[in-house]
Amino acid sequence: MKVVIDDEDIKEAFCFSSNALGNAVKKDMEDILYVKPDKFDPGRTPEIAQEIGKMNAMLQQEGRQYLLIGPGRWGSADRWLGIPVNWSEICGVGAMVEAAHPQLKAEPSQGSHFFHNITTLGINYITVLENNRDFIDWNWLTFLPTTTESTYIAHVRLDKPLTLKVDGLKSQSVVYSQK
Repeated sequence: MKVVIDDEDIKEAFCFSSNALGNAVKKDMEDILYVKPDKFDPGRTPEIAQEIGKMNAMLQQEGRQYLLIGPGRWGSADRWLGIPVNWSEICGVGAMVEAAHPQLKAEPSQGSHFFHNITTLGINYITVLENNRDFIDWNWLTFLPTTTESTYIAHVRLDKPLTLKVDGLKSQSVVYSQK
């Protein structure tokens, strides 16, 4: 399947990446879990992973896949490079975004066993780099009404599904809210 991301898609997006894996158009996720930017503490990444696990379990009981957004590497064995989630804590995820963060100096994920399992299952993995083009509109995201919150995690449920596009040929991705 050929996926095309045009200028209009980028204009509508709250997330754009020039470093994404997979090739897909998904319109089946209405839920977003994200690490609250103002609460993130690299010393608390194990607690953050536990909070994600609790929300993942809740969403799994409801049969709902979600978009997961947070700083650094997902599933990192080194808790100082990202969120050290294990598979049971995120097994309901539909797509994942690893975002650059000034307190974490981690290169994008490049080949861990965890990472290969994610991509093999068709879960899109998106990295938002610190460059002039990639972005997450944190203002848009953090002003959405939350369904559930914990110390470090916010859960947003949208009225309409997100649109996620990943162009595997160009390694680009956009995520936007349907109108």
